[in-house]
Amino acid sequence: MEKFNAAVIGAGGMGKVHVDAALASEHIDHLFVVDPDPERLKLWKGDPRLSGATFEEILADESVKFVTVSSPNHLHLEQTERAMRAGKAVLCEKPMGNTLDEAKKIIALEKETGNFLQIGFELHYSKLYQIAKEWIDAGLIGDVVNIQTRYFCSESHGKNTWRSNSPEPGFLIGEKLSHYLDLQRFFFDADFESVYAVAAPKIVPFCNHEDNHQIMTKFPGGKVGVLNFVMCIGETWHDTETREMLEKQSDDGHALEYHICGTKGAIETDVFRRRIRRWEFTDSPSTLESRIVETRTFSKEEDQTYFHNVYGQDLAVIDLFAKGKKSEMNSADAYGTMKLCFAAELSELDGKVIESSDPRL
Repeated sequence: MEKFNAAVIGAGGMGKVHVDAALASEHIDHLFVVDPDPERLKLWKGDPRLSGATFEEILADESVKFVTVSSPNHLHLEQTERAMRAGKAVLCEKPMGNTLDEAKKIIALEKETGNFLQIGFELHYSKLYQIAKEWIDAGLIGDVVNIQTRYFCSESHGKNTWRSNSPEPGFLIGEKLSHYLDLQRFFFDADFESVYAVAAPKIVPFCNHEDNHQIMTKFPGGKVGVLNFVMCIGETWHDTETREMLEKQSDDGHALEYHICGTKGAIETDVFRRRIRRWEFTDSPSTLESRIVETRTFSKEEDQTYFHNVYGQDLAVIDLFAKGKKSEMNSADAYGTMKLCFAAELSELDGKVIESSDPRL
């Protein structure tokens, strides 16, 4: 395909990364940005490849072949639907809807239009987790049976923001933790069978939703994934020239770790320590021997590539579309993660184990 025009809807925090990635793509000729705040466009002032536009102008412009939806969650369904019905390929940030019914509409829309659609779960493109998946698929740790995910952070959303103001009880499960539940599905290569989740009384007073979640998920074959999330422990970050951010956060209460346990070994991914390690298990006359056999680290300059690689995801997805290939995270796949998130929310509300066959899902 020859070069084409594209558009990014929403130039907020994540939208800025989408804009930068689109401008870096060899396939894109001109980029239009739709945002209600004209001040945001000043970041790219003077770049002849970029200009502002309205959403209606984007829909009517046949030269715009690719649209990235990076607006607040409640707009994802409407904007994705209108763009796809206008013949555009779409990369939509997760979640693809605020409800499972909205997500099902997008699945039906993808089937109806046949248009290219990718849902933005960028951790699939993050090198830290790609290495873990490569080790799993190579059989280096045997059959994966247990995944422990620990995520401790500080409150970073701020007062009176759309995230902290959300009244939905399980808001953070879909908005924040969906990435990490999705990775459990990715590593197990399976959908969940049942889930049990609880939330303790919240500590952050201005959040309209829970600030902690403990989610235990059962996968086929008796396999188990656990996610422990608390949003208050990590020390609040204040800009300083004397200490690099992740180096400080590696020992100030922050944690973002996976421990992936298999029958022949285990894998640890650690964002704040910038490393991934692999253990090997061997039998001995007296015990099960465990030893670390491989360790890889990365530098702060590689942070973007190793975790939350939105930039790399966008370049890869645009390239897939330009070459006429299928998306790598379509709506049906993303729905598997959404369904797990909503099941976890139902479990917290009901105080019960929720089966994947629950009619509310």
